[in-house]
Amino acid sequence: MKVNSLVYILGCLSALLLCACSSPEQKDERIARQACGSCHIFPEAGLLSKTTWEKSVLPAMAFRMGIEYSMLRTLSAADQDEVMQTLPSRPMVNDAEWESIKRYYQTLAPDTLQAATQHIADTLVTFGVERFSQKLFPLNTFVKSDSAHHQFYLGSRLNKLYRLDDKLVLKDSFTMPSPPSQITVGDEALTLLLMGIMDPNDQPQGSLVSMRLSDGKITTIVDSLKRPVNFQQRDLDGDKLEDIIVCAFGNYSGQLVAFRNRGDGKYERKVLMSVPGARRVIIVDFDKNGMDDIVVLLSQGDEKIVVLLNKGRFDFRVNTLLRFPPVYGSSYFDLVDFNNDGKLDILYTNGDNADYSMVLKPYHGVRIFLNNGTNDFEQSWFYNMHGASQAVARDFDKDGDVDIAAISFFPDFNHHPEQGFIYFENIGSGFKPQVSMQAMTGRWLTMETCDIDRDGDADILLSALDFNSGIPGELLASWKANRTSLLLLRNKIISN
Repeated sequence: MKVNSLVYILGCLSALLLCACSSPEQKDERIARQACGSCHIFPEAGLLSKTTWEKSVLPAMAFRMGIEYSMLRTLSAADQDEVMQTLPSRPMVNDAEWESIKRYYQTLAPDTLQAATQHIADTLVTFGVERFSQKLFPLNTFVKSDSAHHQFYLGSRLNKLYRLDDKLVLKDSFTMPSPPSQITVGDEALTLLLMGIMDPNDQPQGSLVSMRLSDGKITTIVDSLKRPVNFQQRDLDGDKLEDIIVCAFGNYSGQLVAFRNRGDGKYERKVLMSVPGARRVIIVDFDKNGMDDIVVLLSQGDEKIVVLLNKGRFDFRVNTLLRFPPVYGSSYFDLVDFNNDGKLDILYTNGDNADYSMVLKPYHGVRIFLNNGTNDFEQSWFYNMHGASQAVARDFDKDGDVDIAAISFFPDFNHHPEQGFIYFENIGSGFKPQVSMQAMTGRWLTMETCDIDRDGDADILLSALDFNSGIPGELLASWKANRTSLLLLRNKIISN
């Protein structure tokens, strides 16, 4: 008998003995790990409460694993065909295995998650805080500084684009085909990413358009995008023409898709990753070989940060930098050199809390992952910020190190709604959190840093999308009364 055959037989016998000796609980966990770890990082039972697993997450798992299809009836008719294409043609596990999976989570999950919100004193001194209101209830999708022309653009869920002057006073407005999610500003035209439908869906109704400033004429650049949320333009193949990379977030389906500029006004579509949840893309020469690479955050199901290394001619090699459990709610990332070693580190937020488990989570927050020099990343700092949705790193206080400003779309509205914004001052030994009670005047979806008063330091603008989901009545009433659309945190370092 050959050695390889003997090893194989012994391995099979060992596996059979292991199964025979395993307790029922161990068998349940083994089946859960095999099935639930096949598509993403295995989510430990302790990440959610028993009720959340039973009532929300396990039914969604059954749907995605092809076990039970009743959730299909909750989707619009226009979405159902697209969603069906993402589901397995037959169940991924049999009935007995599914019962084992359910039993594992229902047995080992805690009754509740311990996620009390840490109190932060109202100590924000670096910034003065000013509120700006509009006539309409705030449903903003972004705020963007146009520093060249000393003005701002504000997107709206109601298919509107507003132009504001440097005092944040409305100058004019434009009607868009659908809600805009991102804008880049040129001298003669704006480039706008339009979501098609903003709410979760899989319909390819989004587009990238150009709007001429002289007369407001809109020209479609690319179309048939599934709920696009972010894009970048860069020459990826060295032909001196700007290509386009789009995060088509979708819902059950989606894509990271590139459009190669052909030079004749048309683009060749190339799907780089056929997965939902592409949230943000950064273009940078990550491996220092002279060609720009694509770094992207994926946030639906298999949550991770990956880099697509450019091999030339629109050929990319995918390398995973960080991977997170599917319940983390990854929301944003940036590349920043925190320790001045010449290597890009990762600033990451997770706090999306809108899907199946709208409870406070002890693992939501802001993290720094340091680059060890070979593009392996290790967490060096974490702050539990409930519902964290975006963070930016700047030397706000001009002391030579990097500070962090962060917003949350799902803070602890019942106890600490002011923690929708937290400023983390770098004090050398760590980061000191600071808040302003004025931050409870809105629900902050996006954040922009700019020097609004042109005094040499970085100011911060918060933009509100005041969705009523889990908002205490008194707080919601104040939002409706005041309609704070923008919150300006005016940096006082230079003026002082």
